[in-house]
Amino acid sequence: MVGPASRRAAAVWVGAAILGAVVFGPTGMQPRDLTGLALHAPGVGVVLGVIWLLVYLPIARVIIRADAAAYLRSLPGPRRGALLVGGAAIVAFQLPWLLLWGIGDGGRGLALVLAWTAVIVILARWRPPLARPRVPHWSTTGQALRGVHLRALRRRAGDALLRGTGLAVLAGGAAGLFVRNNHVVGADAAVLGASVIAIVLVPAQVGVLLVLVESHRQSAWLASSLGIARSARVSALAFAIAIVHVAATLLAVIAAALVTGADPTTLGLLAGTSLVVALGSALGETRVLLGAEHASSIASRTVSGAVMVASVAVLCLGTLGLAGLLAILAAGALALATVPP
Repeated sequence: MVGPASRRAAAVWVGAAILGAVVFGPTGMQPRDLTGLALHAPGVGVVLGVIWLLVYLPIARVIIRADAAAYLRSLPGPRRGALLVGGAAIVAFQLPWLLLWGIGDGGRGLALVLAWTAVIVILARWRPPLARPRVPHWSTTGQALRGVHLRALRRRAGDALLRGTGLAVLAGGAAGLFVRNNHVVGADAAVLGASVIAIVLVPAQVGVLLVLVESHRQSAWLASSLGIARSARVSALAFAIAIVHVAATLLAVIAAALVTGADPTTLGLLAGTSLVVALGSALGETRVLLGAEHASSIASRTVSGAVMVASVAVLCLGTLGLAGLLAILAAGALALATVPP
């Protein structure tokens, strides 16, 4: 249970490290500033706590439920050791949260972390009722392939989507702080905010991308036996990835708007720029997944590919400004065009 949880926690730690570098940089906030704001402004405190709940709950579920090791409970022997290991893991995997409150508010902050951990444990033990299976009715091949991927997300990517929701809000908060602290508006704010969102969203999307590429691989034999063209399968995968990107970006833009309080023109440019980057990145990541679908190291290649795509998007925006949006879309389309038939 600790091993799978540690792999999920790694994505959270990466996202927290990127966010910490942005928020707590040399010219940014101090941890005590953020914890003080959370304690004295109930709305900020609630939002901060809910974000960590969304991010950490999928990790806590793996430790608390320990479904993969359920057979061990039937074996004779004391369970105290397993409980101690699980409890230590639940606390230790919250290292970014512990550091924030420990440095920012000392003993009281650590007590708040332990209290919130108890809430997370209670929620992690709850199991939602199983939904009644329904037979889908798809009228076209493309609709069927898209439906397969979306059902895979709903059935197998619940924890990844929950964690991604929290990280998307964090990405938007980081972008908003970056824009506000640098006092930029208009096109400059859109370029800066979209670049930050593109980088911080990488850990939010990796888990979902792995579910989608696995769904693409598992449906290959059925598509082949039905004579479905590879182009249709590629289009369906790109559609599913684009849905994930756009949804995460919209959450991030809403969070950024709440943090910056900028004028409508700046917020409109930020939203439009971020959504175009999301679509271009979806095309690029589709090509990355198709190139790694038969590789044994698909997880590492997915991570490195997502980082590369985000880096290209930031490079285009940084060098060309808003004109870089055309370069991002063109690069994504050209990359997808290289998929072998």
